[in-house]
Amino acid sequence: MAYVSLQLPPGIERNNTPYDTTGQWWDMNLVRWQSGSIKPVGGWTRTTSSPLDSAVRKFHLWRDNSEVKHALVGTDARLYYEAGGSYSNITPASFVPLTSTGTGGGFGTSTYSLSTYGTARPTPSLDFSVPTYWTFANWGQDIILTANTDGRLFYYSVSSPSTAPAVITTAPTGCHSVLVTDERHAMVFGYGTGGSDNSRTVAWSSREDYTDWNFSSTTNTAGYQALTARSALLKGVKVKEGVLVFGYSDVFLAQYVGQPFIYGFQRISDTEMMHPDNIATFNGKAVWLSRSGFQLYSGGFVQPLPCPILNDIFDEMDPYAGPTRIHSSHHGLYPEIWWFYPTTGNSEANRYIIWNYAENWWGWGYLSRSAMFPAEVFRLPYMGSPAGNIYQHEDGWTDAGNPRYSQIFAETGAIGIGNGDQFVEVTQGLIATGNGYNKLSATFYGRAAPEGSERTFGPYSIRSDGYTDTRVTAREARIRFQATQDGDWGFGKVRLDVTSSGKR
Repeated sequence: MAYVSLQLPPGIERNNTPYDTTGQWWDMNLVRWQSGSIKPVGGWTRTTSSPLDSAVRKFHLWRDNSEVKHALVGTDARLYYEAGGSYSNITPASFVPLTSTGTGGGFGTSTYSLSTYGTARPTPSLDFSVPTYWTFANWGQDIILTANTDGRLFYYSVSSPSTAPAVITTAPTGCHSVLVTDERHAMVFGYGTGGSDNSRTVAWSSREDYTDWNFSSTTNTAGYQALTARSALLKGVKVKEGVLVFGYSDVFLAQYVGQPFIYGFQRISDTEMMHPDNIATFNGKAVWLSRSGFQLYSGGFVQPLPCPILNDIFDEMDPYAGPTRIHSSHHGLYPEIWWFYPTTGNSEANRYIIWNYAENWWGWGYLSRSAMFPAEVFRLPYMGSPAGNIYQHEDGWTDAGNPRYSQIFAETGAIGIGNGDQFVEVTQGLIATGNGYNKLSATFYGRAAPEGSERTFGPYSIRSDGYTDTRVTAREARIRFQATQDGDWGFGKVRLDVTSSGKR
């Protein structure tokens, strides 16, 4: 009798097949690692009594000066205010919805190398040449907002929460996005007024006055700067050193410099931007998935962020909907960044990626969500669905009251129970379950030859003392840990009782 210790590093890695991925986790769904132990991702409760008019695209959650919670929700066509669990439509008059722009097929449509040279691209079911999106920014306890399809800046006052936001008539129009800087300037990225195209220009209001955009005045601090960008500017996000400004191909850093220029701009990196909502910020940093891989901004520099499952992500991302529906957010309750994207054949995001930046592990799974807001202002993160529902996550262990345990699993690659030159028998496992042993089963998949068929052993139940009786015979094997009930559980090190059974 000899126990073989199995302590796999957290996160998944995928090298061709599970049997080419030795000593690693291969696949997972709705689980995470904490300090080396694995446990299920928390469940969610629905906060909408009935779906909103269309897919949820953006949240903005905040507290006013009296610590009262507020929430604005942007869908494809409307803006909602949440009060007491109900959602009121406060869409501004003549608002131009997010679904109003798009392109058909033809030459120059979609991503490079998608189709055969000389062949016009087919008309996709979802292929926006320009991503459509909302942006919200706090002006104290009130909100300045816009959508790039509409381009007008709106001001929302918490003193009249059920009143539609008013147009800031003195602000530029044709705005792509808005942000309020730490110096209290309302700043827009790309705009167009009076028939002129300023899509590569950043502009800002006078300090402490979101209505003063008089760029010719010598007595205010309003201004603008045209950047040497190779494409239109999309969005700005706050980081420790200032404001990161994103175009399709460029990343700039904007920093406050005072009079007379107010802000200075420096181009710091190339990028290949997908949807701008795919940029997540955390701890003064920013991270996003470009068309060539993950990129991380930290300390004034942009650098590649290695991801062991990047090829699998790109292989299964839908070439049309993927770049225009991907979005991300800091989780907040855990040190994680979550991305959501559509897999091939899907027009809405149905797959998620997790990067735990504290322990540097990666994971993924299936979950259909179209927007997310971190657990920063509120206690728990919020997510919205393409069906128009809103969910509070990490709340309980079910899918809004429905069972979900059948979806929760973690699966290893080849576990290396032998050298592969002889059959081995696994007669018992000892699984260090911290809790919830009765909510978990283990199934072994073994085979006798590298290209041979798999044989299934189990599933086996885990006893209260952690022992699991098994009857597994194979040259190499992998293990699938499957939830059998909804609820909390966890386990760390696994030990297997392995004996030799000859070469055949």
